[in-house]
Amino acid sequence: MTVRLSGAAIFVIAALYTWYGRGYSAPFGDVLGPSVFPMIVGILAMILSASLVVFPSGQVAWPDRSHMLRQIAALAVLLGYTFLLLPLGFPIATFGLIACLGIVLGGAPLKAVALGAVLSPGLWVLFDQVLGLPLPLMGHWLER
Repeated sequence: MTVRLSGAAIFVIAALYTWYGRGYSAPFGDVLGPSVFPMIVGILAMILSASLVVFPSGQVAWPDRSHMLRQIAALAVLLGYTFLLLPLGFPIATFGLIACLGIVLGGAPLKAVALGAVLSPGLWVLFDQVLGLPLPLMGHWLER
């Protein structure tokens, strides 16, 4: 029963993702538009999750409490990132994301912070400067 419930939950999330992603538009990019990627990912996720509902297999062994708390903390970090991306800007929010996820997933804190400090500006340069995808360098809270 757990597999079917998980499949149904994933299906609902994928359907919402597809629904909201179909209306995404940007003044730059591919001829097909930016909504194609969320549509492809969402439809594939709906098909695969529906197969879990129709054809469940095996028993699920739930992880122990510490692993569940780590997963919940990682989800909270990802949700926090989505809310803080515009107010803080891409480099600072991404630094926080990488450092926090590294610590939550069991990495050494100093290494997680160092990785975030190196990757966040590097990713901003890659996406904004090299690939031409505009990302906010400074957030709303930092502009004055």
